[in-house]
Amino acid sequence: DIVCFNIENFKLYNDVFGIKSGDRLLCEIADYFRERFAKLRENEIFSRYNADRFMWLREHVCDISEETFQEMDQQINQLPSARNLGIKLGIYQITEPSIPVEQMCDRAVLAVESIKGQYFKNISVYDGKLREKLMHEQAIVDEMASALDQGQFEVYFQPKFSLLDGGLAGAEALVRWNHPQRGLISPVEFIPLFEKNGFIARMDQYIWEKTCSVLKKWRDRQYPRISVSVNVSRADFYYNDLADVLSKMVNRYEISPKELHLEITESAYVENSHQIVDMVSKLKNMGFVIELDDFGSGYSSLNTLSQMVLDVLKLDINFVQAEISKPANESILNFVVELAHWRNLSVVAEGVETYEQLQSLKEAGCDYAQGFYFAHPMPAEEFEKLLMQEMEREDNDDIRKNLDWSRCLLVVDNEDYYRCMIREAYENTYHVLEAEDAPTAIRYLQEHRTEIAAVILNLSLPDNAGFEILEFLNSKKNILKIPVLATGVHDDILEMNAYKNGADDFAGKPFQSYSLKKRIKRLLNASMNHEKERQLKEAAFRDYLTGMLNRRGLHVEVNNISSEDLPVAVYFFDLDNLKEVNDNCGHEAGDQMIQLFAKLLRRSVRRTDILARYGGDEFILIQKKIPSGSYALRKGNEICRNFSKETIGADILAACSAGVALCKENERYIMDSFKRADRALYYAKANYKGGCCLWDETMQE
Repeated sequence: DIVCFNIENFKLYNDVFGIKSGDRLLCEIADYFRERFAKLRENEIFSRYNADRFMWLREHVCDISEETFQEMDQQINQLPSARNLGIKLGIYQITEPSIPVEQMCDRAVLAVESIKGQYFKNISVYDGKLREKLMHEQAIVDEMASALDQGQFEVYFQPKFSLLDGGLAGAEALVRWNHPQRGLISPVEFIPLFEKNGFIARMDQYIWEKTCSVLKKWRDRQYPRISVSVNVSRADFYYNDLADVLSKMVNRYEISPKELHLEITESAYVENSHQIVDMVSKLKNMGFVIELDDFGSGYSSLNTLSQMVLDVLKLDINFVQAEISKPANESILNFVVELAHWRNLSVVAEGVETYEQLQSLKEAGCDYAQGFYFAHPMPAEEFEKLLMQEMEREDNDDIRKNLDWSRCLLVVDNEDYYRCMIREAYENTYHVLEAEDAPTAIRYLQEHRTEIAAVILNLSLPDNAGFEILEFLNSKKNILKIPVLATGVHDDILEMNAYKNGADDFAGKPFQSYSLKKRIKRLLNASMNHEKERQLKEAAFRDYLTGMLNRRGLHVEVNNISSEDLPVAVYFFDLDNLKEVNDNCGHEAGDQMIQLFAKLLRRSVRRTDILARYGGDEFILIQKKIPSGSYALRKGNEICRNFSKETIGADILAACSAGVALCKENERYIMDSFKRADRALYYAKANYKGGCCLWDETMQE
């Protein structure tokens, strides 16, 4: 066997107690092992392998027991310099004596790394799974250079938005490997390998080059000027010409260094602080914007902020989500943001996924944010659509400033003083429409419904006209979606009725111009965020692979089925050979098979029918107003027959089976039909595989 002894938290030990203490600890550990293995068997060897790892070549007499490990762990932690050390063992049982010793050691290291951070597992033996992982990693390493030369690596852009005005503020460049056979390979699979073997430096330069090229193209097309952040890995700092490479690159593409933000992780700083501090200062003096990435990921220290010359602090996704989930009196998010602002740093929050997180970040004072709440990383072509939207937004701002209005505020009030106050407050940003009665206000709402950003409505109008306008807005709510700030005399009952009738906020008179502006700004931000939230919720009802309803969306649609839709036919479809396709052709081919069946279903049904992907290889079709069971059976067999004509890969025929059940006019609970259709599908797969069965009483369990 080759046994790898790993000191799991040695790096942290060095950070806390210093490198000299770390060296002293290694000497003590070496002495301990030297004494313990003083009487090694013949041909057994013990040595230090690298920084915090020792190797033992031993004759395999018996397995190392947990008791033996615990004894060693206890003795090592009793050494004079030891401080709560964690020990792990990785074992490679030599089954292939012909392979190089270095590879044997690598396998022992791979075994110990597989349990890194696992508290209850201390010993790992190299096995088939680790071998597969090693072979997979080797395949990636073998292909990385040719893949880069062939342009398989693509740059995706993660949009970054301002929390002040909601506008597009920039992007982060991320790499995606679009493999011709395996499709998109996750960066998690290849980035750590590239960092380990040094290929990351070549990869980074490739991404920088592509990003600069895209920035130049966007500038030539006269899109709004934005900055793009690119990653600078620790390996890049070992090249003395880093500053020269970046300088020549931005000059070649005629872009400003300020357009290319450089992201440096705290982990890189911790490992080689002096060299990085010097290079960062040089890059900043050249005009590049420096971002400290992953702040709060576990390496954070105030020393980093005090020594490095920075422009932007990027809060790590896990830090953001963890701090937001804490009670306000326990979170340090506000302190971190205030500290960054005190250092004149902008703050970017990563990983924003919900409206609540967004609001917390705004309250904490963050400047920018990115995450799935706003948008996923996307190719350059798709990102250009955001740039065009931003260009339109900027054009609209210019239009408003020149009084050629395309966005309006509707003020409905019979008091001249308040109409004049609002007109003066917004004369440089909105076209203010004024109405004193319900007919005029409703006419404006009908004529300018797409331009009106908000309504400021006095509920104290004569003849209850204010509530008449609220009723009109509610009746058109799904179309207009206009936020309403209700006003009126200070009256608890009036305020309560305002909210009951659909107002979004209430301001009691008299009020001041500045307080009104704050309310309107909060109202408009909430309206924008609610719309994004609505879009996210809608996406939550859809299956990502097919675009069909998922289970959650299906249940919503089923609840909306009325007695007028009856009778309905509920079909359960099952792809018969998806596992065979996945096993023989890969999961990408399996996904293609699922998408192929989804397209077939869409072509085979009416627009009023309900389609859903119920599970991995199960689909549901609900057809309304079905004339008879025989019609439903023919339809099911037709779909199965048409799908059997398709092929997957070279020689695998597509196939599906189906069960169908009817929910008739006298039945109230459609979910009973789901159970019957599922039973009919089970019967079809057992007796008529590749066809459809109509449920009847004989299929009862």
